[in-house]
Amino acid sequence: MSNQAGNSGSICKPGLPFQLPKGYKPSDFLWGEDGPWPSKPNYEENKCKIAPEVLSNNKEKHEHYPHRIPSCEMDEWQASLGKYYSPDNFINIAFEAIDYSEDLLELGWKWNNRFTKDLIEGFLDLWAETGELPDSRKFGDIGAWIDAEGKYPALSDATFRDLIAHGLLSKLLTAPDPSDKDLFKELLNDDTREFWKSDQTHMSVVLNPWEGEYVAPAIVLLSRPKNPASGHEYDFQVDAIVLWTQSRRGGPYNRWELFQPRDGKSWQLAKYFALQGALVRINLIDHTKVHFPFDAINAITKSVLPKGNTILELLFWHLYLSLPVDNSVLEGKRSLLNRTENYPYAPYPAKGDEIRKVFPFYWVGSGTAFDPTEPWSQGRDNAFPPFQFRTEPQAIPSKYGTFLNRYYAPILKFTRGVVASIPDDSKEWGAIGWWANRCASWIPGFPNGNEIKDRETLAKTCASIIWSCAIVHSADHWLMHEIFRKKLPTPYIMRDKPPQERRPGAEPDFRPKVRLVTDSIPASLADLLFFRPHNTILLINVKYDGLKQELVDAFHRQLKETEAALRKEFPEFGIKLKGTDKLDDEQNCFAAGIQF
Repeated sequence: MSNQAGNSGSICKPGLPFQLPKGYKPSDFLWGEDGPWPSKPNYEENKCKIAPEVLSNNKEKHEHYPHRIPSCEMDEWQASLGKYYSPDNFINIAFEAIDYSEDLLELGWKWNNRFTKDLIEGFLDLWAETGELPDSRKFGDIGAWIDAEGKYPALSDATFRDLIAHGLLSKLLTAPDPSDKDLFKELLNDDTREFWKSDQTHMSVVLNPWEGEYVAPAIVLLSRPKNPASGHEYDFQVDAIVLWTQSRRGGPYNRWELFQPRDGKSWQLAKYFALQGALVRINLIDHTKVHFPFDAINAITKSVLPKGNTILELLFWHLYLSLPVDNSVLEGKRSLLNRTENYPYAPYPAKGDEIRKVFPFYWVGSGTAFDPTEPWSQGRDNAFPPFQFRTEPQAIPSKYGTFLNRYYAPILKFTRGVVASIPDDSKEWGAIGWWANRCASWIPGFPNGNEIKDRETLAKTCASIIWSCAIVHSADHWLMHEIFRKKLPTPYIMRDKPPQERRPGAEPDFRPKVRLVTDSIPASLADLLFFRPHNTILLINVKYDGLKQELVDAFHRQLKETEAALRKEFPEFGIKLKGTDKLDDEQNCFAAGIQF
């Protein structure tokens, strides 16, 4: 297995260089000797560049580096997806975000009844070009719209529990770490309960949020009955939230308090701050594990597995468009992750360089990311382990975890059949071992050439790649967009100060304030531009040219059977295999891979 560097300033241990397997000639491969290959990224240039990066042809400063994303892939991405981000489409999406936000804040009036399209368009263009919010006084009647303020939607205890314990954010559930025992010592001694947590302490590295905005690292403690009876596996309750605050702006988070449901307004605020941290974490830490670490596997697969190789035929369409997608995220001039200013679609509570400090958590984990002077911040490997490629899904004790993991079984059955079709004496095994050694040298946990000789290991490795890229990626995006579609709170920006003491007394109707233009519209734009799915090729439509048709047909049948069973068990997860029309296919179905 490959090793991982041990500090956040050392991005990755560079793996093996580009080299074609012996016994083949360049014409046997998709791009000959010019195939893509991972490189060590520049962490100091951009804190997002932590996992091995695959560069594009337009990255001038790396002209000495020949193994980049092929131009044909970049062109295909532009033809399939690039137009989605065109200026004309952006303004249409902006109007959709404005409508959504005005409804969310219950402002009671519509932009198109008061302002012209040209004025709104000019305002957004100026914001995007300058990186600064234009002075509302220069826009006449629109000034009141720019300064409009409302309230976030209500966040009942039941809604908060459902978000944290059952849906997309339940991916963050882990067992408590040893350092949590002192924080929750008055609660963890109940032997009838099994305890879990949702850890948002990554927010402790964001020391300087925007002026007038607040951040509070949090840990949500949840529990369920030990050894629950059948049908009660998901009976979670939220027991408490610990919040940390700063003694001074820019300083460490060195004050903490525990809040419980009886704590009135303080409890209500604590829930919103915990949700803020969970949204940032799912976007910038946990979901990124599905994107960037797979780039190295993607590039190596396409470069060293010869044309016609069974594993290349199996994986190719699950890797389609992913390299250009991730490159545009890491290197795009107006990408959220590459920004240094405040764009109209930037929903985060700090400047680019500041918010990007959370990124090392997805690759190096918590080992060196926290303040070493704060005991509470140490030993958080349950919550933030270093990245490891997994050949099987991680167990998540939630409805969403069960939903995701059920799709692994039909995929594994398919990949077992495909791997079984490779003869023992096939020349393919040499190339497969070569491929595995190179993937393992770049990606921690990937099986090496000796380990991959085991057919079950190879089948699980391929199943994990397909499951992660098609099922997990698509479902994450679909459910993130669902949070917006259902108009649930999305408090990326908090303008109320975090509570610092417990104040008993019920205030269930308390809702924090939120601004229309600076807070709600950017969050909605981020959803419509980056979270809402826009598929190109569906999982169920992949033909797998070169593989036995009976295996492909059986796989599609088993996927449909799994979908039908899950639709009955978890009707709240409405993502499906096939839509009723083109728009349904684009927005509500499993893509074959990371295409957006």
